[in-house]
Amino acid sequence: MNKFALQFVGATSIALGLSGCSLFLTDHSNDYQNEKPVTSTLETPAGSKQSKDLLVIPNEDKIGNLEPSDSFTTPRAPFVFYPMVNVGVTEQDDAIEFLVPADQQQAKRIVADFLTALHGAGTSIASQTDNQIISIAFDFHPQGWWASLWSDITRLHPAQTVFSFRFSESGDKTRVSVQFRDEQQDVEPSRWMSPVQNDDAYSVAVRLWGAMGRQLNQSSAYLSNRDDTSPLPVWVDHQGLYAIYLGKNVSPADIETKLNMAGMYLMPEVENMLAPVPPEEVARIGDVIDFMVPSGKGSEMKLFNTRRRNLDDVGWEEREYAYQITHQKAGDFLVIDVSSMALPEVVSFHLAQRFVN
Repeated sequence: MNKFALQFVGATSIALGLSGCSLFLTDHSNDYQNEKPVTSTLETPAGSKQSKDLLVIPNEDKIGNLEPSDSFTTPRAPFVFYPMVNVGVTEQDDAIEFLVPADQQQAKRIVADFLTALHGAGTSIASQTDNQIISIAFDFHPQGWWASLWSDITRLHPAQTVFSFRFSESGDKTRVSVQFRDEQQDVEPSRWMSPVQNDDAYSVAVRLWGAMGRQLNQSSAYLSNRDDTSPLPVWVDHQGLYAIYLGKNVSPADIETKLNMAGMYLMPEVENMLAPVPPEEVARIGDVIDFMVPSGKGSEMKLFNTRRRNLDDVGWEEREYAYQITHQKAGDFLVIDVSSMALPEVVSFHLAQRFVN
């Protein structure tokens, strides 16, 4: 038998094997199409009601009809604000001072609790005396593995921040002086300075102001559940940002009056925008500004005019901010959006101070 005959016989055998079932066995897969339905009559007792195949909905008459509604709004958890006690703030050349309406022991306890919350697990206080607390070194910008290796090779380690809190009694209040210094491995520590000179230290100081005012107030709750209000119009949330209490059922005219009294201005032709300066002094992208260069004598010299491309060199007091009026059970609150700022806690603190004074 040649090769072709062998292939032909093999293919024929496979074809017969695959079709064998259909050749010798009957396919009943479509028999159901020819079957007749089997019906039976339900026999019921005489006098019974006729059965009906209906969908029964309990209390259907009490269910309201579906009516078209507005677009769905995702539910949002309420903001958590805490009422505050007024804590005086004074910026000195080398420190920030808080005038706390509490005795020295209570003020020290608040600072110690604040440092514990700031640091987390472990010890947050390096040393403590009757009138001073010195914190451990805080690393607000931890290095990655490669950066840490490079620091070990070059022996140039990043500076860490240490805080000093001095306490002194002033009548029935306590004066708390806050300072910081930079500590670097294998380098002498810097002198004690005001937190204003360091962004991280400044953010910590303004958060401490909110923590003091919050802790000194005996009650804190959701705005929607609070029946009374703090005499201080500034309230603080759990992120260290501030909201302004305006009152109950305030009108747009009342809001504008309170903003003007605080030195805040509503932006014309733009809804829900305000600024701490008049509209004509607000810095905006596209403004024509002077291009200045150092003259070599400690002053600057104008070269030409240019258009502002960004707001990186603009201070917080020359910007405009979006705001919203939040209506809660306790009243109406002004919430200013500072999320676009590099230091939102500091900017929120400065804006809130407008309403304190």
